[in-house]
Amino acid sequence: MPSCIVCHLNIDENTDSLFKCNNDHPVHKYCLAEWLMHSQNCPLCSDPYPQNVINQFKDYMEKKEQEKQAALDKELQKESMKKMEEVAGKAVFLKFIEYIEQIIEEEKYNEAIDKLLDSYDESSVDDRNLNILFLLGKANYLKGRFDLTISFLFKLVKIKFDYPEGFLYLGKAYEKLGLKDKAQWAYDRIKEGK
Repeated sequence: MPSCIVCHLNIDENTDSLFKCNNDHPVHKYCLAEWLMHSQNCPLCSDPYPQNVINQFKDYMEKKEQEKQAALDKELQKESMKKMEEVAGKAVFLKFIEYIEQIIEEEKYNEAIDKLLDSYDESSVDDRNLNILFLLGKANYLKGRFDLTISFLFKLVKIKFDYPEGFLYLGKAYEKLGLKDKAQWAYDRIKEGK
């Protein structure tokens, strides 16, 4: 009983599952079907399989190619949807920031702070959360809560050292608390960032 040159298992010669190349190297029908997806040459001797053998697997190979293309199309569609969701998410966030800046301008500091805190994710350090930290610092500064301003802005500048506006409000908050050396340190960071 011959053994398949691909999977090395025995092949029953009395079934239609035995195929051979021109050099009589035996292979299972299923193993050959999979092999032909990669090469039309014998895996052992590299001689091409006869066209009549290849033609027997034509439907199988076309079906596999269609499945492969469908899977690729599905993956591309998923990737496209993901990008669209990211863009939509950014647009929504920009509208949110615009709204927060508007209510800060209207001196509705508590409302702005509440909405910002609801949106803040302490476990994340992405640009979104950095913007939220800055606005929390700014809103608290304008509200006169300099201790909270320092708390939020120090978190911000620890993560992103080149955030001039963060250092500006941090310096102003230190100044309001009479901490002139720390205020100068914050102002110096603005100059270094330029």
